[in-house]
Amino acid sequence: MFSRFLISSDRSGSGKTLITSGILRALSRKFKVRPFKAGPDFIDPGYLTKASKTPAINLDLWMMGENGVLKSLSKYSMGYDVAVIEGVMGLYDGVHTSFSSAQLSKVTSTPVILVMNCSNTSSTIGAIVKGLKEYENVDVRGVIFNKVGSDSHYGYCKESIPDGVEVLGRIPFNKELEVNSRHLGLLTVEDNHKVEQIIEKISKVVENNVDLDKLLEITRTSTIDFNYDEIDLETKKKIMAIAFDEGFSFYYKENLDLLKGSYNLVFFSPLENEEVTNADAIYLGGGYPELHLEVLESNSVTKKWLKRSSDRDIPILAECGGLMYLSENLIGERKYSMVGIYDIDIKVKDKLTIGYTTLKATRSVGKIKEGEIMNGHEFHVSSPVRVNEKEFVFTDVIGKGILNGKDGALVKNTLGTYSHFHFLNSGKKKTVVF
Repeated sequence: MFSRFLISSDRSGSGKTLITSGILRALSRKFKVRPFKAGPDFIDPGYLTKASKTPAINLDLWMMGENGVLKSLSKYSMGYDVAVIEGVMGLYDGVHTSFSSAQLSKVTSTPVILVMNCSNTSSTIGAIVKGLKEYENVDVRGVIFNKVGSDSHYGYCKESIPDGVEVLGRIPFNKELEVNSRHLGLLTVEDNHKVEQIIEKISKVVENNVDLDKLLEITRTSTIDFNYDEIDLETKKKIMAIAFDEGFSFYYKENLDLLKGSYNLVFFSPLENEEVTNADAIYLGGGYPELHLEVLESNSVTKKWLKRSSDRDIPILAECGGLMYLSENLIGERKYSMVGIYDIDIKVKDKLTIGYTTLKATRSVGKIKEGEIMNGHEFHVSSPVRVNEKEFVFTDVIGKGILNGKDGALVKNTLGTYSHFHFLNSGKKKTVVF
C-alpha cells in the first residue's frame, strides 16, 4: 500500500500547517511517513519534520523545474508508506498558476485534500470547494473542515460539498490550537518551545475527528519511478562548515544531502561563538540574525574566523541572513558590528520583500558560468542602507537583490546573496560556488 496526497486550501491562514502536522503525527504511529512542502518555505518544514520525525523535503517548481520535483519526490518517497505534501498559500496561488500547488498536483499526479476554514461561513464552503476543483480541473478528492463551531455548523458545511469530494471530518474550534507568528511567518520550531505539545494535541484531535483510513483509501496511488543519482555517503576529505542555530536555520534538506556528496558537513553556531578551523568551505544560510544582534556582535571568535577564512579565499556562500551577518553593521536600535567582509550596512526591519527571483550571472564564479540563469527566492524584511561594494555576480531579471537590481556581492571567494537557492536548480545539480 502506498498513499500520496497534497493538502491545500483556498488561502493562507486556513490551518494547513497545523492540520498537516496533526495528520503526520497520527499516521506516523502506524506507518512510515515522509513529509514534503510545496514552495520555497523554510519554516513550515520544521513543523512537518517535528511531527513526522522525518526530514521534510521541499518541492518547488520555480527553482527545481518539473524534472527536479519528480526526482526529489521519487527519491525521498522510496521506502515509505505515505507521502504527504503541504501546499503553499491557496491552491492556485504562486507565479500565475504555473508554479502553484494545483500545478504541482498535476505534475506529480498527486490527489488534493482541502483544509477549509469554516469560521464565519457554512454552506458557502461547498461553492468554494466546487470552484477550487473545477477552476482548472484539479483532482480534489477530499475535504477537512477547520474551526467548526458545532454539530449543526458541521452539518451545513457537510451537506454543501459536491459529489465526488469525500468529507473526511472536522477540527473543532479551539483557541489552544494556534501557532504564534512573527514578521516572516510562524515561529520556527527552534524558537517555539510549545511545538511538541501543540503537535501532540492536534494529532489527538485529528485521530478523534478525521477518518484517516478513508483518507488513505481515497489517495492510494503508485510511487513515481524516476531515475536519479545516488548520493555518495563515503567519507570525504573536504570539510564544509555550516552555520546552524536559532539565528541561522534556513536550509533545504536536499541541499544538505547534495553537499554530502562532496563534503563532510560540520555544523557550527555563531551564537555559541564557534569556529571550524579546518573548513574547506563555509555555508551560512538564512534565519533570524536580527533577533540576536548583541550576541552576534560580541562573539568575536566566530567573526574573526569567518573574516580570516574569506581573506584566505576559502569558498563561502552566505544567503540572506548569512549576507546580513557578513556585512559591516546591522542597524536595529543602534548599529551592531558584524563580521565586516562586506562594506554594507543593513537595516534589520523594513518593508517585507518576498517572491521568486531569476538571476543572470554577469561573470563566472565557482560553478556558475557567465550568462547562466539561476532561479531562487527572496524572503526578508531587512534592507541595505549603505552599500560600498562594486563587484556583483548577478543581475536580477526578476527580484530586488542587494542594490539597483544586482545581487551576489563578491569579495575574493565569498558570495553573499539576498536570494536563497535550491541546488537542484531546474532539475540539475548546481551548488553555486562549492
